[in-house]
Amino acid sequence: MGIWGDGLFENDAASAAKAIFEVALADGASVVEATKQVLDELKSMADDEGVFPVILLALAALQVEANQLQPDIRAQALDIISSGKGLKHWEELGPVNLEQRKATLERFKAKL
Repeated sequence: MGIWGDGLFENDAASAAKAIFEVALADGASVVEATKQVLDELKSMADDEGVFPVILLALAALQVEANQLQPDIRAQALDIISSGKGLKHWEELGPVNLEQRKATLERFKAKL
């Protein structure tokens, strides 16, 4: 997974999720349908345990933007942030990048 920053959408997986989600909404899908479409289309990418949490966080952010945060997505996002799941790729980039990502997730947690 390519990473170019600590933001929620500054990586390949989240960027792909956002693109799929936005196209689905533009095509008339509901937020629930768009979420399902993202999970279906990114299933192979989501098989990586370090990537699946990143996709779920992206979905939570997209649902927050749409003012339609589903309780199960919220709960999963909070668990991911609290447990540190999905930080593997930022850990590989070094301590500075890891701390920046953690700070981003803590700010996002406050929105949830």
